[in-house]
Amino acid sequence: MATKTDTAELTPLLTCASCGTTPAPEDQATARLTWSRSVEHGRTQWTCERCSRDNIRGIESKLDPEWW
Repeated sequence: MATKTDTAELTPLLTCASCGTTPAPEDQATARLTWSRSVEHGRTQWTCERCSRDNIRGIESKLDPEWW
């Protein structure tokens, strides 16, 4: 018998890889639409709107985050 699981339990909370900001639990779904997602060294990383905006040139030119 299959059981229904809550997807919120399986989805990790977002944390900005640059500044450490974490959106409120009720804002997690919206943040996934507005934050930038990248894969660095095989790991998924999220960058908040503010850090994305501040570092857009580095992100678009695919510079390593160490350059930001």
